[in-house]
Amino acid sequence: MTQTSTPAKTPDHWSRTAIASAILAIMGFLSLGLVVGLFLAAAGAVCGHVARYDTSEKEMRGRRLATLGIAVGYFSMLSFPILLSIISLSFPAFSMWQTELNASQREESQARGSSLFLACEAYSRVNRGRYPLEWDDLSGRFIGGKELKDALQSPYEKGQSVAFEIVSHDRPVLDAIADSVIVIQEIAPSDVKEIAVVYADGTVKSIHNPDYQSP
Repeated sequence: MTQTSTPAKTPDHWSRTAIASAILAIMGFLSLGLVVGLFLAAAGAVCGHVARYDTSEKEMRGRRLATLGIAVGYFSMLSFPILLSIISLSFPAFSMWQTELNASQREESQARGSSLFLACEAYSRVNRGRYPLEWDDLSGRFIGGKELKDALQSPYEKGQSVAFEIVSHDRPVLDAIADSVIVIQEIAPSDVKEIAVVYADGTVKSIHNPDYQSP
């Protein structure tokens, strides 16, 4: 009489530890930029080893999930010091780039302020020493329309299209105080520490932005 073999019975119950292993390992990988991600990845790997034992000895489902948790957990833990090194090396480079960008933008602001001052002075020479009431009064005769538009434009990302204003002052300005009377002032975003100003003698400097708010 021929004896038929009974197929192996597939386990009915899932290992909760295996499920937790996969979830913790994946969460650890996704949050690897934070220290907590390292602990989650480690917990996922540990749960994975426990789950593999459970699925072997207690005939429970989830062996593949446990293997996934172990693989992702160890990969995340090995990747953490590499990621940390990259971040630590990138931060000084980013800081230097930001410093150079800020310096370049300040220089650009000063150059634009100087161009506007020259146009205003040319206007005053043919208008009895007066400065223009509006920037459009300069367009054409004293400075080209496109050049005026470019000079008024803020060099900052969140800056205004008209980023300079004429400061009211008595004319003519005495020579003795010309280096202390501001005639043109920049309007900069609140996250910019310094603004460009032009004094009556043509000197361009950067001073503290009165609207500055620390981010």
